[in-house]
Amino acid sequence: MQLIYLAAGNSRRFGGNKLLYELDGKPLYRHLLDRLIRICRRHESWEILVVTQYDEIYDVVGRMGASGMPVHPVFSPDSRKGASYSVRAGIEAASGETEGYAFFVGDQPFLTERSAESFLEEMQRKQAELGSVRCKDLVGNPTWFSREYRRELLALEGDRGGRKLLKKYSDRVVYYEIENAGELEDLDELPV
Repeated sequence: MQLIYLAAGNSRRFGGNKLLYELDGKPLYRHLLDRLIRICRRHESWEILVVTQYDEIYDVVGRMGASGMPVHPVFSPDSRKGASYSVRAGIEAASGETEGYAFFVGDQPFLTERSAESFLEEMQRKQAELGSVRCKDLVGNPTWFSREYRRELLALEGDRGGRKLLKKYSDRVVYYEIENAGELEDLDELPV
């Protein structure tokens, strides 16, 4: 399974690169990434592709991968043009043999390890075509796309991500329910 970790956003509303913003002693993007690494170590065939337009993140992830962690950096300077470019870079870097693509975002530091792993396991167990996490009526990340949606993901344009496909094929989406809506929170503005 390919986990595509999007750490390439422009942080327009944040007032600086939010992914490098220090939260509880480490950069924002490392919170969920560190949890995903622990998960992938328990699942031999799972790996993380970290898509970024930032040299600092690319270099750190490259060193992590070189030290044996299940992560690989994907440099995507075009990500500054919009989310579709990050999605495309991740898909193009993914193995052609993967059963699907699980997208996580680097500005969602509160998603728990348990929720992330359970979501991935449920997508596999149910052989889901499409999937998303939700808490009651609040739908969020991560999202899941089986391999058959590769072409449509690559055709996305501008600042549109895969959510467009989840809306288009809403009857095919498998939802993984979580109890705490706070896990879905992403940091778009500087915390007060």
